[in-house]
Amino acid sequence: MVARGALPAEFLRHIEALEESFLQAEDPIRQSGFGGGPDRWRAEREPILDAVEGDGDLLDVGCANGYLLECLVGWGRQRGLTLMPFGLDLGARLIGLARRRLPEYASNFFVGNAWDWEPGRRFRYVYSLYDCVPVEYLREYARRLLDVAVEPGGRLIMGAYGSRSRCEEPFGIAEFLRSSGLEVAGTSHGGDPSLTEFAWVSA
Repeated sequence: MVARGALPAEFLRHIEALEESFLQAEDPIRQSGFGGGPDRWRAEREPILDAVEGDGDLLDVGCANGYLLECLVGWGRQRGLTLMPFGLDLGARLIGLARRRLPEYASNFFVGNAWDWEPGRRFRYVYSLYDCVPVEYLREYARRLLDVAVEPGGRLIMGAYGSRSRCEEPFGIAEFLRSSGLEVAGTSHGGDPSLTEFAWVSA
């Protein structure tokens, strides 16, 4: 088990560099760190909603500019779901973009470190990419989100993105969660070929 405390300085510098890179773009998809265009964006991200069984609050941990949340709310509506968006990101400027993108939900966006953030409340659905923390921190990170952020009966949804340009398959998040002693309630994949993997655990 990793001891509680700050994330490694090198990792935090990497996250800060990502924010700077995202902010160089005007396109909201590129501001989200994705360069594959709108069709692939939807094909590779919408399967997150396969974990969503009904209406509720959705917290995106590492939400960047809030565009993914905006899309998930819209795609969910097309599935007959009503989702209330909440977001957390370490990048204050990205959170500023998210608040301007969804002004009616501006108070639902928070600046904070995913590793040690104290939400003060719980959410029915919590989504996070596996690489919000170094992989050696991931087991405790997932368990902590279940303990402090997911409401009883809710779901923690973990995601992993591969890369077509780098010929990288997504991290095997479902297998990792199982190996960590967590019961995976379901999985989904996105893209053709499959470039994203999602797995969820019920609280």
